[in-house]
Amino acid sequence: MNHIHFYQYNKLPHLGQRIIKTGIAVFICLLFYWIMGFHGLITQSTVAAIICIQPYRSDSIRTSVNRIIGTLIGAGWAVLFLLVLDRLARNHIHPPIFLVYLAMSLGVIISLYSTVLTGKMEAASLAAIVFICIVAVYPDFDAPFENTLYRIVDTIVGIIVAGIVNSLSLPRRKHKDYLFFIRLQDLVPDRYSKVSTNVLVILNRLFEDGAKICISSKWAPAFMISQMGLLNVTVPVIVMDGAALYDIANRQYMNVIALDKTDARFLRELFKEMGLGYAACTIRESSLMIYRGGKINEAEKREYELMKYSPYRNYVMGEFTDEDQVCFIRIIDTNETIEMLERKLKSLLAGGRFRIVRRPQHMMEGYSGLYFFHEQASIENSQKALVGLLEEKEGKTIIPVNMTGTDQYVSENEAIALLNKVRAVYEPVWRPWKRKSKTAGTAKNL
Repeated sequence: MNHIHFYQYNKLPHLGQRIIKTGIAVFICLLFYWIMGFHGLITQSTVAAIICIQPYRSDSIRTSVNRIIGTLIGAGWAVLFLLVLDRLARNHIHPPIFLVYLAMSLGVIISLYSTVLTGKMEAASLAAIVFICIVAVYPDFDAPFENTLYRIVDTIVGIIVAGIVNSLSLPRRKHKDYLFFIRLQDLVPDRYSKVSTNVLVILNRLFEDGAKICISSKWAPAFMISQMGLLNVTVPVIVMDGAALYDIANRQYMNVIALDKTDARFLRELFKEMGLGYAACTIRESSLMIYRGGKINEAEKREYELMKYSPYRNYVMGEFTDEDQVCFIRIIDTNETIEMLERKLKSLLAGGRFRIVRRPQHMMEGYSGLYFFHEQASIENSQKALVGLLEEKEGKTIIPVNMTGTDQYVSENEAIALLNKVRAVYEPVWRPWKRKSKTAGTAKNL
């Protein structure tokens, strides 16, 4: 199995379909203007086309209809405005230009508010643009009905062209045999923050389009579920730093790499002898149970107070049993104490039975946690297991693609850029003039 890293692809930002489609729509509007003998207002149709091109085809018809309605709203108020000015001019009344411009600004407000009243808010900008483009000819206006009709027709031409172009798709192939791995830490600042709405929208679009995306987290699934809200995850996620796969849709743990029962009991008794408090994260019948035992210090108490109301987990004061699969055992203390314990325990537990990880405690400055996993419990091994499960289920080869970001979360824009790279790899635009990259297949074995 191979991992393909996104930095082996385009160094420049991906040229998306929306950009290409916008250029095509503008070209068609220009051709229409030429065919019509250069009659009409070319800016009306081209501006409308640029505004109406959407990122996704599913929005095309609905957006086109809404914006035609917005165009009619803006044009309607513009006609009324020009008729009032025309009537005043016929009666030899010429209001100061200051008042005319003030009235135009009021007309923009009325046009925008009309789209709110009709529930067509996404057409608001176009309604205002159409209104101001029509009335801005004052005082050089003649035949307001005829001029307004031209502008309506030209704008609707641009909207229809955008709708047709947007409904088409450039030649591309979806790589449904790819399984993308994304770290949750590349999408959100920390385990207590929610993934932004913009990131969730892009992720959901990818899931809806059939992309297989596995999100991995260092933490229990409770964090991931609360952070991602209504995300329609279609592939099991990797949780607890690779100790288990979790099927969010079915609320089921899969491929748990638990501590050996003898080793788990050994750690428990060792910590009790050392006067240390611990928390054991376990799975019993697909329920997450967290046992707290030993001499509970203030740091462990504070962690419990922070987390006890969290959903999808159950806290138990007492000792785990042989019925529980122990995913990891954790102790929390000051950085100095944990550093000393880490050296002592790594020496004491030498022999490869455990994977020991030290992490700073979020919202607990000066404190760290020491986590004890099974030696085989890792993100990489869970990735292998998931690939195997999907290959068995679908009866075909699954190609893993590791889309890793920077060492830590940077910004929402970086998260969106990462997902756009996923889109570019999953559904690349067919470019017959471009040769396949020689680096696209390079990888390291899992």
